[in-house]
Amino acid sequence: RAALERELVEGLNRGGNVVIPSFAVERSQELLHDIGVLLAEGRIPDTTQVFLDSPLASRVTKVFIRHADTLDDVALDEAALFRHPNFHITEDVEESKAINRIKGGAIIISASGMCEAGRIRHHLKNNIWRREATVLFVGYQAPGTLGKIILDGTDEVRIHGRDIKVRATIRQLGN
Repeated sequence: RAALERELVEGLNRGGNVVIPSFAVERSQELLHDIGVLLAEGRIPDTTQVFLDSPLASRVTKVFIRHADTLDDVALDEAALFRHPNFHITEDVEESKAINRIKGGAIIISASGMCEAGRIRHHLKNNIWRREATVLFVGYQAPGTLGKIILDGTDEVRIHGRDIKVRATIRQLGN
């Protein structure tokens, strides 16, 4: 959690968004929980807005909420788990598109974890070219995937048929 705090604070201090490609099942919920603890303890700015933008992750998070009393290693009381007022769990495409209007101060968690499909590609397209943005990888990146290509330090990526310069700070956390 201390390493996550450090990466988030540094990323937010750069003035841009922190984009986190994440696997929809379990990893996204672990991140939300840890970020919720960091917010509750005042370890990241309380103005930080946190978006979970993945239809599958949204559905899985609702299951976690329903069964919060059975989870191990939960640092918040079950009633507060995943319910921080700064959390926004998107339900539809219009909510997802609205996130792209935010230029800084947000943490955006989105699937897929290796950046091969899903809404993460839209968030990368809208942030990876910004010098003040951060892309934070929190999971394994298989060779040949967009996530691995970015992590390996490419100068440019192709997303939705467009070549986009990589200017964001690229970071990785171990498990």
